[in-house]
Amino acid sequence: MLEQIVFALGDSSGPPFAAESRVPGRRGSGGRLRVLIVDDERLIADTLTAILNEHDFEAMGVYSGEEAMEAARTMQPDVVLSDVLMPRMSGIDLGIKLRGEFPETSIFLFSGQAATTELLRKAHADGHRFELLPKPIHPEHLMARLRGM
Repeated sequence: MLEQIVFALGDSSGPPFAAESRVPGRRGSGGRLRVLIVDDERLIADTLTAILNEHDFEAMGVYSGEEAMEAARTMQPDVVLSDVLMPRMSGIDLGIKLRGEFPETSIFLFSGQAATTELLRKAHADGHRFELLPKPIHPEHLMARLRGM
């Protein structure tokens, strides 16, 4: 299963999608970084959740933007990692809502769709900046990025 979720983290540090690292501190049990993973593809959400939990993160996976909002209110994540293109609520809309309720939470969006770039440009023009992590994401690169926060 891990071979199906081998991700390659691209250089997403430059404009227009660079995000500030605003993690307010490790609030999870044992000082672990709390990460909420949101993807309507259950295999991706579940696999990333399992990998991060095995490597000293406190991760939770959900499958929709609506579930993510509920989970965030309980979990109060340090980081949210969300797919962009999902039914009913896109990752961009989710990120905007999360920023309204949890301004200190870092939000990373990921996508394997070329159409995502235009959606992010529009969000950026409206004043919303999100760091984009292209799919596929390599778990080791993701963990290094999270640990570097």
